Amino acid sequence: MKKIISVILCAVLLACVCGVTGYGAVPDPEIEIEGEKTDNPIVILPGYSGCRLYYGDDPETGVCAWAGVSLDELGPNLLKRIAELGIGLGALTLGNADYIAKIIAEEFENTWPYMACNPDGTSVYDLHPYYTDPETTNSKWLSDTDNDFCRHDREMVGIFEDYVGKENIYNFNVDWRMGAEDCANQLNDYIKAVKKYTGKDKVNIYAISHGGQIAATYLALFGEQLDADTVVLSSPAIGGSGLASDLLLRQVDADEQTIVQMVEQVTHTEENYEWLLRANQLGFLDKVLNSLVPHVVNLMGYWPSVWDFTVTEKYEECKAKYLSGSECAPLAGQSDRFHYEILPTVGEKMQWCRDHGMNISIITGTGCRIASGMQVNSDAIIPVSSATGATCAPFGSRFDDGYTQVKDCGGKYKVSPDKTIDASTCYLPDNTWFSLGNYHAWTYFSDITKYLTAQLVLTNEIGSVYDDPAYPQFLKSDNESKSVVFDFNNAVTGYISGESDALEIRNVMKKGSIRVNAVYADGMDVTFNAGLFGAKIKPGESVLFKMKGIVPESSGKYVSVTVCYTADNITPLNYTTCGFTVLNGEAQGGTGEIIKTGGGTALDKHLTEPVMEFLGKLGLREWFSMLFTVMYCGFNLFR
Repeated sequence: MKKIISVILCAVLLACVCGVTGYGAVPDPEIEIEGEKTDNPIVILPGYSGCRLYYGDDPETGVCAWAGVSLDELGPNLLKRIAELGIGLGALTLGNADYIAKIIAEEFENTWPYMACNPDGTSVYDLHPYYTDPETTNSKWLSDTDNDFCRHDREMVGIFEDYVGKENIYNFNVDWRMGAEDCANQLNDYIKAVKKYTGKDKVNIYAISHGGQIAATYLALFGEQLDADTVVLSSPAIGGSGLASDLLLRQVDADEQTIVQMVEQVTHTEENYEWLLRANQLGFLDKVLNSLVPHVVNLMGYWPSVWDFTVTEKYEECKAKYLSGSECAPLAGQSDRFHYEILPTVGEKMQWCRDHGMNISIITGTGCRIASGMQVNSDAIIPVSSATGATCAPFGSRFDDGYTQVKDCGGKYKVSPDKTIDASTCYLPDNTWFSLGNYHAWTYFSDITKYLTAQLVLTNEIGSVYDDPAYPQFLKSDNESKSVVFDFNNAVTGYISGESDALEIRNVMKKGSIRVNAVYADGMDVTFNAGLFGAKIKPGESVLFKMKGIVPESSGKYVSVTVCYTADNITPLNYTTCGFTVLNGEAQGGTGEIIKTGGGTALDKHLTEPVMEFLGKLGLREWFSMLFTVMYCGFNLFR
């Protein structure tokens, strides 16, 4: 069973690397975007592999070389080799992952056979993106001519279309295998063409993931032209992706729970399946993925974009391994220019653009490690530091209570409530939003980031993280797969003020009810009364739980809160722990050390870590933690 799960997750992770398409969106409720709407054309830059490429001279007759890597195409081809896959699973049992890795790799190459590049970074085959001029990349033309496959990020962009019309949406198409500088040069030409075609002086830009890297490179190279009025970057891969680095170095240590949680979020499931993996150490998955690396390098190893995707701290190690030959010198040279000449100027150039009237914003997810194993705070694909320029504690750790942010930022407090992120070093410290629990580029799948993104792209009503209290700098994903979100009253999201006297718990599920059984705080001497039989919360509703005790008079102090609840789904017993920062009185003193993040439940305070690890291997840690916490809080009701 473990081997089957490994193969499935392997396909999912490879699809994440290559930009899977095909997930349908839940019908969106009617939303209201306040403020005067833009009349600028909106240019959409998609994520990796979002633009289709064709081989040949005519897009009508050419062979499609890449279709956004839909598993609808790969799946049937793998099923034709079901017998070989069975043999591969048998070999995997004996520790040999090469056989099954070879089958998967062959089918990737057979499904998309024209994608290779030469060692110098040029394309082996004559590939072109479908439609590159403003008339044929306009969403209305594409829709009217049954070319919807060239309309990018249709769920999120559909909201834009509701307000400005499809005729004002323009879809940038480029050969995304090429380097960020090459793509940025083409974007510059495209924006000028859109301005001429529409007669407008400015455009608005909405860029996702790899598109965000292209947009940031464009701003670094051409921002002084001020051709854009508004630029919104969603999970931008500005400084690279952890996935690319892990794969190139064969350092995959897959986070199976994160992969499953990503699927849960994008499919809007209210069921929590990741618990199935908590007791299963799926080393088989790592073996398959690491065995795939040579095959992946054969297909993608000379794509310039892969090298721009390699995070700078791993770049030289990767380059020495794969680009040391003289035939690779042109490719290494252009990627050196990106890493060492363009990338270091991004923050300065974006700030210059803002100072001269351009409204630039960044939104990214936080709170999980890279799905392939890199131990950094990320949205599962892009490190938070790469997307934003922020300083982050290593994954699984936090700054201590006395941590001092790197830059003063005019006295503004820029440390995240869970003390894992210092936003003072961001490219744009006052224009970067972080959403805890949001996975890569899926702003649409969380209501709060969906509304914020639409507001930023369509209006200039929000000029910074301080302009609208509904959208503070540090947000929390409210995707229904999260079940519950909670915050203290009379305080900014994630913080506790001296005026806080209750915890507001919200059920973010669309269908299922929850019953809160216990609330436990670690780090301050307070209790919450959930009642003898708990408190039921219907879908979409909230309940205030009064707090008994005193909020510490100490700004910067870290506390964690654990909510134990039962839910109407496949895993009825659950708990969620979140970190908070007290902002109430004098600043904390401290050493500035990095502290390992604890479990946050009552059981974690009473058992040693080796015992907790042993329970984890048995798959019992979460169950014992929740049950003990419920009993502990129940006992306190009668003290």
